[in-house]
Amino acid sequence: MPHSPQAKPSSAPIAGTGLELRIGAQTEIGRVRDLNEDRVLVFDLKRHRELSAVGTETASLQPPGVLLVVADGMGGMSGGETAAQMCVENLLANFLQKLDFHPGGEPLDCGTTLSDAVRETNDLIYSRASAEVRLRGMGTTLTAAYLEEERMSIAQVGDSRAYRLREGEFVQLTRDQTLLVSLAEQGKLPPGGLGKSWKNMLLQAVGAQANLQVAMTESDLRDGDCLLLCSDGLHGSVETEEIAEVLRGAGNPSEKARALTVRANESGGPDNISVIVCEVVARPAGMHGERR
Repeated sequence: MPHSPQAKPSSAPIAGTGLELRIGAQTEIGRVRDLNEDRVLVFDLKRHRELSAVGTETASLQPPGVLLVVADGMGGMSGGETAAQMCVENLLANFLQKLDFHPGGEPLDCGTTLSDAVRETNDLIYSRASAEVRLRGMGTTLTAAYLEEERMSIAQVGDSRAYRLREGEFVQLTRDQTLLVSLAEQGKLPPGGLGKSWKNMLLQAVGAQANLQVAMTESDLRDGDCLLLCSDGLHGSVETEEIAEVLRGAGNPSEKARALTVRANESGGPDNISVIVCEVVARPAGMHGERR
């Protein structure tokens, strides 16, 4: 069952080094859907630019760090696509604004800053959905991770996920906000389980309701960690151990991201598939992020 491990003290950084991310991302339509309503964002806050989803990119975790986002839209007509696009655009804008207005010299409360940016994004999407009949009921899942130096804050709404592979152990860092998980945790799951439509029912989504409860997870970062953010197009089609097997295997983050989408398509590709794979590595002093 999904669980959120308690943050552990960071291991001491290697003398003369910091941490950096090697990142690969992939999003595609799958084999059943007519439209890709998923969106991914990898934004290097230090260089103030979005990183490409083609090839492996490298970004420093020196302040202000890196923002990673996976959003899986839902809603009739073009609602899901609109909600997911609005989510990544407005979350980034809101987060950047908060960083710009942060008093210099004071420690940043990463979790509060990120969750506040998510709630403001929810307000914008909900307002548009309320104002336009064709967009009524639209919303999106959201898994957003803010990484800086040796720490990470994850904001979670819905059932997109974040995982971490550390020293061979693969754990889910987020908890699915679904009816299935809620009933299971309360010991109220029917003996025969839930039908497919009920099993995948979300308890909340960004933009789908006026008030949003953002689940936050805090964790440390260590040299050698491998992080995965993904939509349910991956974790709903590919077994957890098979996902871990890909991440433990050979290849750079871009190749692993591609391999995961291939596995999801081989399993039928019933939904849009989005993944971000990140490797945390020690960065030699004097080195700067660059495409590899």
